[in-house]
Amino acid sequence: MSLFNVRSLHGKFFLLLLPIVAGIAVLMLGLFSWLTVVRFEQELQAKEQELMKSSALVMAEPLWNYQYEALQQIITALMTDPDIVQVLIEDEGGNEVLSRGGTEGKARVEHLSRAIVYQNAHIVQQAGRLQISFSHQRLNQLLIQRILQDLVLIGLMTLGFLFCVLMISRYVIRRPLSELLAAINQSQQEGSLQPVQWRSDDEIGQIIREYNQIQISLTTKEKQLHSSRARYRALYHNTPALMLSIDEQAHITEVSDYLCQQAGQAAEYFLGEVLWSFLAGDHVDRIRYQLEQAFYGQQSVSELQALFRRGDQTLDVLITAVPQFDEHQLYKGHLVVLSDITQLNQAWRLIEQQANFDSLTGLANRHNFQQQLKAQFSDHHRPVLTLMFIDLDGFKQVNDTLGHLIGDQLLIAAARRMSSVVQQQGLLARLGGDEFAVLLVHHHLSTAGTTDLQKEQQVDLLSSQLLEQLALPFNIAGHPVRISGSIGIAVSPEQATNSTELLRLADIAMYQAKKAGKNACCRYQAESTDYQPDSAD
Repeated sequence: MSLFNVRSLHGKFFLLLLPIVAGIAVLMLGLFSWLTVVRFEQELQAKEQELMKSSALVMAEPLWNYQYEALQQIITALMTDPDIVQVLIEDEGGNEVLSRGGTEGKARVEHLSRAIVYQNAHIVQQAGRLQISFSHQRLNQLLIQRILQDLVLIGLMTLGFLFCVLMISRYVIRRPLSELLAAINQSQQEGSLQPVQWRSDDEIGQIIREYNQIQISLTTKEKQLHSSRARYRALYHNTPALMLSIDEQAHITEVSDYLCQQAGQAAEYFLGEVLWSFLAGDHVDRIRYQLEQAFYGQQSVSELQALFRRGDQTLDVLITAVPQFDEHQLYKGHLVVLSDITQLNQAWRLIEQQANFDSLTGLANRHNFQQQLKAQFSDHHRPVLTLMFIDLDGFKQVNDTLGHLIGDQLLIAAARRMSSVVQQQGLLARLGGDEFAVLLVHHHLSTAGTTDLQKEQQVDLLSSQLLEQLALPFNIAGHPVRISGSIGIAVSPEQATNSTELLRLADIAMYQAKKAGKNACCRYQAESTDYQPDSAD
């Protein structure tokens, strides 16, 4: 009955509107038809008058000069107009000169006449008269076609308007009542109260608001009954932590939604699997043993670091596990929380990278180099050390003339060449600007063997290769660039007993190499203590 009333109300509204719209459409059709006839007749008269005027003007000179062939051509051109049925030319005495066509059997013929006036510099005189007969039969058909087009257009506009009104009435009247009926039916079928999602300020909206208020009152107690379980489920599944539950044999019985989202897998992917089947890394066996011991003893696990598989990737996690008991205090498994520390470790590695490596060349920076150099002096075995201090000759000129961008690219290229030479032989570092250093650790030599031939040959070969690579031409962003290197060498413990002294002596030796003409290698000599920085390079 309710559904019928909804349809009946909608139908009455539509039937009431239909005759009103139809009357307006008839009035519009009459007005459009009248305007079309008036405009059509005005256009037709203007066309005919313009044709008579232009034709009489063209015929004046041929008629005055008795050029009948020219008149015949003009008449032939006029007769090509489908609306002209006859053309008649008379002289000034009213006698027929030329005629073409006829009006017999033609309906709705209109005769127009106009004087043919000949005019030149001396005279203005009537040469004859032109009469053209027009048939309006075809033009009337065009007029009817225009009126039919207006009729079709108004009909389409009327149907479109009725359709829009129909859709609006369906939205305003029928749809809210349908929503209310659907909510009632759904509540009856599913056994749960369903509110109506509709908002309006009319009477129907008021009915729906009252219905929803009743629904809210009825659902309050039901929500209170389920609130405790809902809070637990929400805490378990929505907490931004990788949480899972395992049974006594460490098989996964439940996983949180957050874990599934982070792993990109459905819960079924984990359920039934053993916990440590998702662990990775070199210490899986040790971690598994620790977990098994904790599970067997029903003990907690706190912040056990491991790698957790997530598809083809792994996460750095801290494993925390807490034993779970039922209402009878019987052990039923562990709740495992995996804290994702991947980004924390990545941030730590990034900080360490920035603190110990040069951001431009990727080589060890001064801090890193000095720390490793100090570590060698702290070693109780005190290995033999060779420090090579390298300065790029001509770099300042390139940097000043071609710009800092080219200078930076030159430093990168030079660092790559030196790295290809040093490789695993020692530690290559950028100390700052265009200064580099190489630390060689000779573990195979004793303190008394610092003059060993093998060490000397290694240092000589390495320094010559570095100078050779630096002296080769560079091509930086299309700019041919040539530089060289000056290398100073100092050794420990023969010449220095601490890292600061060793670095200073190698710097002095590098300065001596520059004084020797650059592109050279110089070993520190005790008498070479007149060290002064070269401000030009």
